Amino acid sequence: MSKLRILLYGDIDLNFMDGSAVWLTSIAPVLSQNAHIHVDLLLKAREQNDRLTTALKNKANLRLIQPFEAFSMMSFQGPRLNVEEAVNIMSKLHLEEAYDLVIVRGFDLVREVMKYEAFRHITVPYLTDFKHDERSTAQEQADLKSVYAHFDYLFLQTKETKEALKNLIHVDGEKIRLLYPMVPESAAIPSFRNKHNRLIYSGKFHEDWHTEEIISATKKLAASDTRIHTQIVGDKFQERLREKENQLRIKAAFREETSIDWVGAVSRETCQALIEEADIGISWRSASLDNDASVELSSKLLEYGRLGKPSLVRRTKMHEDLLGKDYPLFVDTEEDFIQKTQAVLKDERLYLKAATMMYDASQYFTFQAAYARLKDFIWSFEKRKKRIVFAGHDLKFAKMIIAHFEAHPGFEVQIDEWQSHEKHDEKHSLACAKWADIVFCEWGLGNAVWYSKHKQPDQELIVRMHFQEKDLKFPRLMDIEQVNKIIVITPYMLEEFHRIFKIPRHKMVYIDNLLDAEKFDLPKQDGKEFRLGICGILPERKRVDLAVDLFEELWKQDKRYQLSIKSKHPKDVAWLMAREKERAYYDAVFARIEQAPWKDNVIFEPHGDDVNEWMSTIGYLLSPSDYEGSHVSVSEAMASGAVPIIRNWKGADTVYPEKYIVDSLETAKQAVEEYGFTMKEMLERKQFAKYKFDQKRIVQEIEALVNQSWIAL
Repeated sequence: MSKLRILLYGDIDLNFMDGSAVWLTSIAPVLSQNAHIHVDLLLKAREQNDRLTTALKNKANLRLIQPFEAFSMMSFQGPRLNVEEAVNIMSKLHLEEAYDLVIVRGFDLVREVMKYEAFRHITVPYLTDFKHDERSTAQEQADLKSVYAHFDYLFLQTKETKEALKNLIHVDGEKIRLLYPMVPESAAIPSFRNKHNRLIYSGKFHEDWHTEEIISATKKLAASDTRIHTQIVGDKFQERLREKENQLRIKAAFREETSIDWVGAVSRETCQALIEEADIGISWRSASLDNDASVELSSKLLEYGRLGKPSLVRRTKMHEDLLGKDYPLFVDTEEDFIQKTQAVLKDERLYLKAATMMYDASQYFTFQAAYARLKDFIWSFEKRKKRIVFAGHDLKFAKMIIAHFEAHPGFEVQIDEWQSHEKHDEKHSLACAKWADIVFCEWGLGNAVWYSKHKQPDQELIVRMHFQEKDLKFPRLMDIEQVNKIIVITPYMLEEFHRIFKIPRHKMVYIDNLLDAEKFDLPKQDGKEFRLGICGILPERKRVDLAVDLFEELWKQDKRYQLSIKSKHPKDVAWLMAREKERAYYDAVFARIEQAPWKDNVIFEPHGDDVNEWMSTIGYLLSPSDYEGSHVSVSEAMASGAVPIIRNWKGADTVYPEKYIVDSLETAKQAVEEYGFTMKEMLERKQFAKYKFDQKRIVQEIEALVNQSWIAL
């Protein structure tokens, strides 16, 4: 079965935890949530620890590629891939895997990717490492313009980043897609209360991230209240803090200050647990970052939020938009930091307010929410055709659906035609089940039962149910958990299937039956005003006797009335004739016709594919059944401009205009006499049928459902 194949590579060493490493280990599980997507994550460095990668392993559709093992014949310049080595390996992988989509992060890396034409139209760079304002150099701006011109799309982190890039390089931004930070779903609603008077900082150590200021503020807080302490998570020193003297000083402070607990680098899961046990998150930044911080959103801030922790945050426009201008824990100075920490630890109501504001803001950025935003875009890169099997014993109502998918460039079609409700060529069905991405069962009968028991986890099963299923055993035998969606053709039947079989409503979707409305829009022949028609009189529940009753009453008033019966003859249907009650019913109806003075005005037309031409001769189409699903002949008649006379079988009013529904012989006569064939009246009926039942719209609805089911979680 085909899958969307994605290659991920970031110029990021996953042996160290920082925001970029968290991003890379977030986007991979976000994409691989969908079993139809296969993700290859190429690592940059030899694994010295698996703190960040453990959670990514042992997933069937997510593969971690260790370059120094997988490409051991290559010669490498060091323990980490440089951009030339990385893109060389990506090129080799693409030759083997034929990726649909490549996502990369790192400006230098993107510059190298641009040298490979094979990546041009399938790569979406994620750019973060550039200056967003006048600090950007002329060379950087030129490079950004080249990147923007070269690729079909770019990922940027926020709408603010998008606006900054547009203004910086003077582009319209049409190529830009937003890829916000992502955080896992919370396992449960947090408690939103202070438990330990514990602050937590997780991330890199950098002057602009106030590493030493956090140490100073913690000491002062602890001096005022010995219960207050700060936990520090991370081991990555950057810029000036990477200098040996600075590292040693900071590490010494971490170790010597009793109010600080430095745990170093840990796995993401351990970090989550530490945040859960903490009480306040620290996301304090330097004023020098205001230009960048106003357009970039910290994933760690979202981590604090989704675990229900109020956080100390620098006030920027982005943070105000995210949390609200009235968020109570905006901090700029050390004095703010100390005062607001003390206040929120003491005041339960203030704590609850800040924590819930953080939590609510984070929900927009969960893994599931991220995939929901991304799915339509990433699936637009799919090149392989999806394989769809249509299975059922009677495919006449699905002909137009099948034809649509056969003509569609994005699908391959196979047919599994069953001999009856339960009888089929199991060898062929097994081959179809193995081949298919999507199985579309026409009718919820033995076909749906069989496929629900043979469906693979990464296949989609859609069942279209009509009417006869409600009186049969098969819906009870389906493994409903394995069915992705059930299409029902009327609102009434949706409720009936729920009532009788307890099929969850969320599993079902109402989509009308369909017809080629244009095919039936033929000129009406003379005499239509006196010509009644009934299409299909088998079995007895079709109640041809009531059609004869109406015709007889009208004939008594005007001898020009005729009744045209287009149907198979009962004697040609062996199973029907084997039922004594049915046989007796038809014998009586035909004897009545044969003995009547109006017998010559009852015309039998053979069953066939010329219903549209027959409809051009009909003025009134009768639907006198005891019960129906949607009765396709009524929609066909309306498409031809004919007047439908519909007995009030259950559910008729959920499909057809109420004015054409009758409840007695007398009201049926009145309908014939009242509704006529002015241009306005006929156009109204034709337009109703074309809008509600026309194939062009409905096959698009079904295709949308197939695609939605395929790309959904």
